[in-house]
Amino acid sequence: MQIDMRRIDPCLNMNRFYSVELTKDLFGHHGVHRQWGRLGTWGRHRHDWYATETEAESVLSDMVKQKLTRGYLITLPVSDGQGV
Repeated sequence: MQIDMRRIDPCLNMNRFYSVELTKDLFGHHGVHRQWGRLGTWGRHRHDWYATETEAESVLSDMVKQKLTRGYLITLPVSDGQGV
């Protein structure tokens, strides 16, 4: 599961993105990968590992809530036009 968010405010010269995703490695460890920065750049990224999937989901949920309170909006995936 990946959630992409953006915060755009031309008056403040703000053009940011924030992306969080649940991950799992080959050994069954659960993590949260996040990437953030200015739109049009690669930005920065961080990967944190957690003991259980439930804990990782909880952390992801908290991150999304925090960004929404700071003015970020969730961006919907772009359709490829195939009419799935």
